[in-house]
Amino acid sequence: MTRVAGRSRTTGELASALGAVCEGPDDRVISGVAPLDTAGSEQLSFCRGGRWTRALAGTRAGAVLVAPDLEVPDGVVALRVRDPRYAYAIAASLLVPLHWPKPERHVRAEVAPDARVADSCTIEPFVVIRPGAQVGEGTWLQAHAYVGRNARIGRDCRLMPGAVVMDGAVLGDRVWLHPGAVVGDDGFGHVIGPEGPIKVPQLGSVVLEDDVEVGANACVDRAALNETRIGRGTRLDNLVQVAHGVRIGAECLLAAFAGVAGGARLGDRVVMGGRTAVVDGIEVGDGAIFAGLASASRDVPPGAKIGGSPARSYARWLKEVAGLRALPAALKQLERMERRLEALEDGRDGS
Repeated sequence: MTRVAGRSRTTGELASALGAVCEGPDDRVISGVAPLDTAGSEQLSFCRGGRWTRALAGTRAGAVLVAPDLEVPDGVVALRVRDPRYAYAIAASLLVPLHWPKPERHVRAEVAPDARVADSCTIEPFVVIRPGAQVGEGTWLQAHAYVGRNARIGRDCRLMPGAVVMDGAVLGDRVWLHPGAVVGDDGFGHVIGPEGPIKVPQLGSVVLEDDVEVGANACVDRAALNETRIGRGTRLDNLVQVAHGVRIGAECLLAAFAGVAGGARLGDRVVMGGRTAVVDGIEVGDGAIFAGLASASRDVPPGAKIGGSPARSYARWLKEVAGLRALPAALKQLERMERRLEALEDGRDGS
C-alpha cells in the first residue's frame, strides 16, 4: 500500500493519542517509524519483550513503545503502554498515513452505462464495471479490478489490482480486497452421477460486512442457495478459502492457508492459525483459537483453544507433542531394559 509522510508529532502528542505514559522529554519530534535496530533519533519503534529486548539495548530510536516494566537505554524516550504492538499500529497510521488518490475515472476503464458509480470514486485503467453494479462514495478501484453485474460496493472500499467481485456480491463500507482476491465465485458444488460429476448450480449470494479485509488470492465463494457471509471487521489473510454457505462472525482473524468448508459456522473473534481447517457443517464458538495446522472435525465450544489434527484441546495436544519428542529416548530405554531382562533370564536358565 502506498503511504505518504504524515505530520510529525512530539513524544507528548503521541503519548496523548495512545494513552501512554511518556518517560523522558515530551517535546522530542518524531517523524516516522523504523525497526529497533535501524531507527534513528526522529523515529518511533516498539518492543514486545522477549527476544526483541536484545535489539532494544542498542537502539538509537527517538522513542520506543514498551510495556510498563521494560527498561530502555539512556537517551531513549519510553512511551509505556499495556500493548506496545497495538499502540504501534495506531502510531504508525498517524505518522505514515495511507495515500488515497483524488477522484477520477480513467478513460481506459470500462463502465457500463447503467452502472451507478459515485463521482467521488477513483477508477483506474482497465477496471471493468458491469451492468447494474453500484459503487459507493470514495471507493478506489485499482487497475484490472472487476465488478460483476448487479454487484454492490459500499463507501471507501478499495479493490487492489486484479481483485474480483462477481455478479450479485455485496460489499459493505471500507472493505479492502488485496490483489487477486475473489469474492462471489462459484462454490465447489459437484455430485457424481452415473455418467460422472455434474455441477450443482450455485444460485446464492455472498455478503462482506463493513471493514472486512480479504488477502491476496483469497477466495470467498457464493452460496449454493442462501448466502455466504463474512462478519464486520473480520480479516482474511492471503490464500484463505471460505467455501459456499459459510457464516463467519465479527472480528475474526484467519491466517494464510486457512480453510472453512461449506456450511460451517464461526462465531465472533475466532482466530485460526496458518493451515488450519474447519470441516463442512461444523460450528465454532465465539473466541475459539486454532493453533497452526489444527483441523476441527467436530463442533468447537466457545473460548476453546485447540491444536492438532484431528483437533483436541491445546493443552492435551502440547502434552502429546512433548510425549512424541520423548518417545525415541523412551524406546531406547525400553530396549536396554529388555536386553537386561533377557540376560537375567539366560542366566537363570544356565544355572
